[in-house]
Parts: sequence; C-alpha cells; structure tokens
Amino acid sequence: MNEILTSRKLSKSYGPTHALRDVSISITQGEKIAILGANGAGKSTLMKVFSGAVQPDNGTMELNGSSYAPKTPNEAIVKGVSTIYQEPFFFPHLSVLENLLMGQAMQARKGLLSLKELTKQASELISQVSLEPKILKKNMSSLSLAEQQLILIARSVDQNVKLLILDEPTTILTDTEASRLFAIVDNLAISGTSICYITHRFDELDRVADRFIVMRDGEISGELQEPDKARILKMMGTETSMTSSRAMPPAMAQESKLDSNGSEMLTVSNLTAQGKFNDVSFTVGSGQIVGFYGLIGSGRTEVAKAIFGELPLQSGSINFKGKPFVPRSARRSMEAGLAYLTEDRKTQGIFKFLSIRENITISIIARLQSFGIIKKPAEIEASNQAVSRHAIKTQDVNNLITSLSGGNQQKVLLARLLISNAELFILDEPTRGIDVKTKSEIHDAIIEVARNGNAVLLITSELPELVRLSDVVHVLRKGEIIASYSNSAINEKDILSSATALSA
Repeated sequence: MNEILTSRKLSKSYGPTHALRDVSISITQGEKIAILGANGAGKSTLMKVFSGAVQPDNGTMELNGSSYAPKTPNEAIVKGVSTIYQEPFFFPHLSVLENLLMGQAMQARKGLLSLKELTKQASELISQVSLEPKILKKNMSSLSLAEQQLILIARSVDQNVKLLILDEPTTILTDTEASRLFAIVDNLAISGTSICYITHRFDELDRVADRFIVMRDGEISGELQEPDKARILKMMGTETSMTSSRAMPPAMAQESKLDSNGSEMLTVSNLTAQGKFNDVSFTVGSGQIVGFYGLIGSGRTEVAKAIFGELPLQSGSINFKGKPFVPRSARRSMEAGLAYLTEDRKTQGIFKFLSIRENITISIIARLQSFGIIKKPAEIEASNQAVSRHAIKTQDVNNLITSLSGGNQQKVLLARLLISNAELFILDEPTRGIDVKTKSEIHDAIIEVARNGNAVLLITSELPELVRLSDVVHVLRKGEIIASYSNSAINEKDILSSATALSA
C-alpha cells in the first residue's frame, strides 16, 4: 500500500518538558491506526504537528512522498490532512449551514449564491451522519457537543481528505452515535482515506483500528496489530485495572447509605423548559449517585443546566436540602451548595488565561481573602495540595492551565469542585477524554464524594461508567424520563434499549 504520511524523528519541547522525542511513524493509504497513551504521553502534540497547529523543533515529514511541513491547520487541510479535535472548533454565531460550507468553493449566478442549492449540498452532507435538514438553520452555539461533533465530521467528509485525524471523537457520543461514526469512518477507509484515532476508550479498540501505536513520555513505546489491553497498559506505564468499582456492590452501597443518611438532598418535581425537556421529576439522596443517560437531544444536559441556574424554567419546582430552591443564576447555586462540572471543558470549564493555581482556587477565593486581599501562601498551599491529591501532572502551579494535557485540565476542574463547600455535585461527562488510570482515579473521587454524604448527579455517555457508579439511573428520550433503574437492575442492555426506543 502507498504511504500517505511518514514522520521521521519528530521532537517538540516546551521548556524542560519533552512533549515528543524522536517519533517516527508511517501511515498507509486506507489504514486505520489508533494512538494510545496516558494523558501527557504526547498523543495530541503529535496530531497537532501532523495538522499544522504545532511546528516540531526537529524531524521531518512526508505526505504522499513529498516534503510536508504545514505552518497552519488551513495549509494542512488544503493538502489533505483534516483534524476533528476533542473540543469542537467552529464559528459559534454562524448557522450550521454556514459552518458546513465555510471555505468551500461555491458557484454563484450573477454574483448571487443560491440558498436552495447550498441547502441541498449541506443536507446531503449531514445525512451522512444521520442528522435532519432542519438543523441547518440553527446556530452552532445552540447545539449539543455531540451534534457539533457530528457537524464537523460531516464537513471533513466533504473535503479532499487523505488523512483524517480524530481526537477522542466518541467521548461525547453515546454508543449508538459512536456506531454511526464508526460506519462513516469505515466507508472513508474503504474509499482510501487514512484514519488516525486518539482514544482512551478501551471498549472500542476492536472497532476503531487495524494497528495500535502506544506512546509514553513523548516516545513510541510499542506497536501492536491486535488490541491486547494488558500489553497496551504495560506499554503505557500503568497496569491499573480497567475497571473501577465501589468497595461494595451498588445495591449494598445504596442500602448502607440510606440507613445512615436517608435524606433527600435534591427533589425535582415536574420541571419543564420549553423545547428542551418536559415534566421531569426525580430525587437524589444524600450519599447517592444518580445517573442520567440519553442520546443526542434527549435533554439530559439541559436538565442539569436548569437545576444549576443556566437555563430558564417554564414550570416545576426544586427542593434542595428540604427547602424550596429557585436557581436564578450559577452564582446563586454555588452559594447555596451546588457544584457543576460542564461537559464543555474548553469554552465553559477552564479559564485559559489563568494559572493552574488560579483555576483550582477560584471556587474558594472568598475563603482565601483578608480585607479583600488574597492570601498568596494560603492559595499556593491549597492548590499544591489539590495537585498532589489528584496527581495533576505539572511542574509548577503557576503555569497556565493550557500548559496541561486535556486529562490534567479535567482533573483541575474536578479539584476546583472538590475544595468547595458543595453538597450536590452535578458532573457532566466527568471522564471525557481521560486515560484509563486517570479515569479510575476520578471514579474513586466520585465514590468518595458520595461516601462523605454528598449527592452526585452523574451525566455520562459511557455505559460501563454509568453502571459502575450509579445507584439509580434515569433514561431520557425526547426531553422526558422514560425509564428508571436502580441497584442490581442497572444494566447496559436495558438502558440502551430504553434510550433508543428498542424496548418500546
């Protein structure tokens, strides 16, 4: 087979940190490879070099046998290398139609573009990712992360792609949506497009790639033709179990918690937000983890945002700690004892122009002040303790948070929540884009939060995570809770059947 992209001894450093060390890879036409490794292993840096977002300090590349050294992502796209990043990048205030066709050559008659022809072209594109034409009129900022991801994938399909790089493409997709993506990618590979996956999801390895390359500390630590999970973990530098579970089964944990606590932390009654969700009711007890599951457009994230005060309600009521609670704003909710981890780390989670220290301690800034002045020693001590407790990989808490890998940024956001005085934790995709070891650590932290008597509302697209952590699971479809499972009745098959209406 023809070699599409070849790299030779690529190296990249950021100060004393070696992000890449002499990385050499060859990718052949129509091949699907997976790049694996713990957070900070160098996977994303390598893909950014391939896509022109980062220039290497040393090394060379060839694309289709010719020298390849893109200075910008646009230059890489023109030459046939397109990347879909973990956090979708787009023009938020433009429509889906405009985002889809941005940069495309368009034929105009008498200087005017035909909206009818453009809509037809765009409709054909989004049909490949099973989206309806009515979505074309919406602004990109109004879509869910999963919908945004599918739109960007559709746009890449329309380009002259020789190599498509997918950085954690399924972390914001449910299993059904991921299967749709895999089918699209399979067709691309059959037609000759090479595919490069970055993924932490071991449950999808059998489906995503023909070859598996493992990175560790910026280097290639091994290569496999089969997804041998034990060997991959060893090459990654960790033999951590790929499953994380409670010290007791969920049913026993639930019984134990209700014996010792028994109180309802959050009671939601008949909540309705027009066009988002309708007549939603549930409870979350002290020491309980309640999971939410649903496909694109199910309303699960919208319910969470409404409870936290980021989405207006038309009707319904909320009780928090036994008292009526009106979520007028995120600030009011935080002051009341709620904490919210957004699914959109890049634009709504991190403060990218602030340091790691500031990103961690911003939730307790009032406690660190004396006469309006922040006590620096106390702030540094609090951030250092959080970095140590959550094994955040950094040399200095004063570095910008953008100096961290995506997984370590996620750990910073979780640390921010955990040092607050919150009693109800709303966690939306808490392990999205996280490696196996870090995911296990975050699972343990969530379990510890519940064991301390706090309540957790967990929203996740990962069924194994949902089953592993939840005491109760509510399944949403088209804005309504259509099924609920508790304790030993929680299983992947029934949850997925309810979400996809297969059981209806």
